[in-house]
Amino acid sequence: MWTTRRAPAAALSAVFVALLVGACTEEKIVFREPVNPPPDPNSGFLGYFTASDKQTTCGNCHIGHQRAWLNTAHADAYATLAGSGSAQDFCYSCHTVSNKGNATASPAGWEAVEDPAYHDVQCESCHGPGNIHVQEPDAPPSANNPPLAHVAVLGDSATQARSCADCHSGTHHPFVDEWAQSAHARTLEEEPGHFVADNASCASCHEGKAALAAWGVTGNYVERGLTGSANFLGMTCAVCHDPHGSAKKADGTPIAGQLRFPIDVPDANQNLCMKCHQRRSEPDATAARGPHSPQGPMLLGDAGYKPDGFDLDVQAVATTHGNPERNPRLCAGCHVNRLTVTDAATGAFTFQSVGHLFLPIACLGPDGVPTTDKTCAYTATARTWGACTGCHGDATTAAALFNLSRQRMDQLTKQIWDDRNADDVVDAAPTDGGYLSDFTLIPPTEIDPADGRVSAAEGARFNVRMLRIVDGGDGSSGVHNPFLAEALLRANIDELQATYPGLPAATAAVQDIMKGPLGAITKRPLSRPLISRPISSR
Repeated sequence: MWTTRRAPAAALSAVFVALLVGACTEEKIVFREPVNPPPDPNSGFLGYFTASDKQTTCGNCHIGHQRAWLNTAHADAYATLAGSGSAQDFCYSCHTVSNKGNATASPAGWEAVEDPAYHDVQCESCHGPGNIHVQEPDAPPSANNPPLAHVAVLGDSATQARSCADCHSGTHHPFVDEWAQSAHARTLEEEPGHFVADNASCASCHEGKAALAAWGVTGNYVERGLTGSANFLGMTCAVCHDPHGSAKKADGTPIAGQLRFPIDVPDANQNLCMKCHQRRSEPDATAARGPHSPQGPMLLGDAGYKPDGFDLDVQAVATTHGNPERNPRLCAGCHVNRLTVTDAATGAFTFQSVGHLFLPIACLGPDGVPTTDKTCAYTATARTWGACTGCHGDATTAAALFNLSRQRMDQLTKQIWDDRNADDVVDAAPTDGGYLSDFTLIPPTEIDPADGRVSAAEGARFNVRMLRIVDGGDGSSGVHNPFLAEALLRANIDELQATYPGLPAATAAVQDIMKGPLGAITKRPLSRPLISRPISSR
């Protein structure tokens, strides 16, 4: 039997009374439509069916969404704000059903009628008024029936006003503001007008709608049927976050943050970030193809070309950034962190960074706010080191360790190949430097994508392209996993010297690194000479 918050209007209530006559009793069973009249009739926002148990009117039919939504922070948004002790009147429009976050232009819902039915961020906060839909749910689709939410959050002011951006922005919670500056916000153009997402095999990681489809999301939304590059979306909020509620892990526990996949699982096929950041982490028989988004496998210790006899020290693996015991949030442990910025003179709050630039050690602007600049110095004061200091002491120590790792990567990679003209092609010395540029000992035929094998030279080139400081496929100068990074490059140097006799000794700096590794070693001596072997495509 449905119970209601208030007596429903006649137009919305279909009442059927059945009189059951027993030997001594008489009982009435009253059936009502699971719909209440909107407290603000002008807008058509229905709100709660029963506010006391947070049963939304929409949820009377959309039962699964109602059940999942109850476990989200949105379901307690009003009480959270009211109990904060610092709520101002204008705050409530983002903690209630109102014209915020949907296509309603004028003040509506809570903004018009402060009724408990509009407490919390409910279905209609994103989908818009549901009154027309509940009156005729089987009507042919029209502009507002059924009411669909938007997943696009960038564009003109109207687009942002009817999306997550309407509330999840501003100095206290600039999720969309920061995201809009990140690479996640746009689809990659190889050149003007030519998008990576035009290639269907690339679209699932470079275009929002394709990503949702690849992940099996079948729910409808305004932009779903829009095609063509003019309608390409970046990795918008709804790609990573499920607006309806948290999915569950394999053990049945809800995933934090309404994420579609967990961030604390060391599995490249299940971890949210790694579902895209794991595309090509080992060379294939077409050696011209370099690394592509190898961050996940690199973090977990499974990336790169590994010469015969390569073995990573067990203890080194246990101390990498990919260890979920030491770094439970894995990628997000460094790439998504909050930073409160205060005025240097008064100590007053000025900004709350929420980590959605996705830069772990971002450059700081003159006001102390993280920026997308990547050119500032790697010093304790020029960047934010909060992602590192939890394990590595203070900012000065963290910066010193990072710079040490960068220096060692630079020396090791340039010993193998120094792409001095930055054309990503191995050229003969003196155009390029390092072992691979010595065409008298390592002929160009050793880097041949058509010969069906991965030579020692090709394997070394792959690892350099993945780990070099400039244009690295891994993008971290080896910091994702410094132990694996050094072990790979050290093994490459050993293999190159064994495979191509006559190569000169490494520089003194590199020889010092080879003697005293940062943490990783090759446990078994490499056989000499090492023989190149074909490997399967990946």
